[in-house]
Amino acid sequence: MPPSYFPLRWESTGDQWWFASPIDWAAANGHYDLVRELLRIDSNHLIKLTSLRRVRRLETVWDDEEQFHDVARCRSQVAQKLLVEGESKKGKNSLIRSGYGGWFLYTAASAGDLGFVQELLERDPLLVFGEGEYGVTDILYAAARSKNCQVFRLVFDFAVSPRFSTGKGGELEEQIGEIPSVFKWEMINRAVHAAARGGNLEILKELLSDCSDVLAYRDIQGSTILHAAAGRGQVEIGDESRSRIFTVGFNLYGLVDGVLRVKKKRVVKELVASFDIINSTDNQGNTALHVAAYRGQLAVVEALILASPSSISLKKQCWRNFSPYGSVWFSNPWIPKAGSTG
Repeated sequence: MPPSYFPLRWESTGDQWWFASPIDWAAANGHYDLVRELLRIDSNHLIKLTSLRRVRRLETVWDDEEQFHDVARCRSQVAQKLLVEGESKKGKNSLIRSGYGGWFLYTAASAGDLGFVQELLERDPLLVFGEGEYGVTDILYAAARSKNCQVFRLVFDFAVSPRFSTGKGGELEEQIGEIPSVFKWEMINRAVHAAARGGNLEILKELLSDCSDVLAYRDIQGSTILHAAAGRGQVEIGDESRSRIFTVGFNLYGLVDGVLRVKKKRVVKELVASFDIINSTDNQGNTALHVAAYRGQLAVVEALILASPSSISLKKQCWRNFSPYGSVWFSNPWIPKAGSTG
């Protein structure tokens, strides 16, 4: 019997409490028969299994944990069996037709299952743009976090050069005519951010190999790829690529928020030592110290104060300085800290 991954228990993502449901546990452990039985008992379990929000929460549980390294693979195997069971005699798939194609592709890409990804894209090449909750950015992110560069290149190729099925023996044809440059740039922009968030340094270097202005790649919130990497705690990308990325000021909240989430104290020290940004503020006037105190990250607060003792007296533009943040978070044991578990 395979090892048991995250048995039923309460989890905290910092802002709310939730729990891994029976179908989450069954899929994570590759127990397809149990998944199938749970779906037979209550088909609403399928909504839990395929929910992007729940998948993201589960990813925070198994990310960077060696004991959970097979979770994505187990979930992909379960998804593959569900896909097979959903086939009809006419060659149609009930689950794909019901709008679960995006989940199938996300799950396959997350596991780095090249064969499964190819099968899905051959079935419907437009699945790369997602369905329902899942969009093309989510699919690219899943491929990036799998660390399987072949999977990412395949998904990216289908995204930047759209194909469609001719209906003749399942053959695929690329988009007829020239693809608009704006569309290509948008797909590259999304791919760059996905690679940064997913921590795929090899792919990120490939995408930026001919780039003359890294700062041109921003998401809808104006975040750079540095924000994207830091937001997911991707230390390697920050360390290896900083000569190209750390070249201008940025919204420090987005950067430090990601660093604090994974409690990478050494990353904060590296940033403070390398760049004069410790007193930089975000759009709301928050410094790194404000964010660290609000998140209850004592180790990071200590590092920042040691690096710049005067920063403790800096006031947040809208109303207060560091002290109230610290007194609230470090004196109240009932406030759930980011990343804590019960």
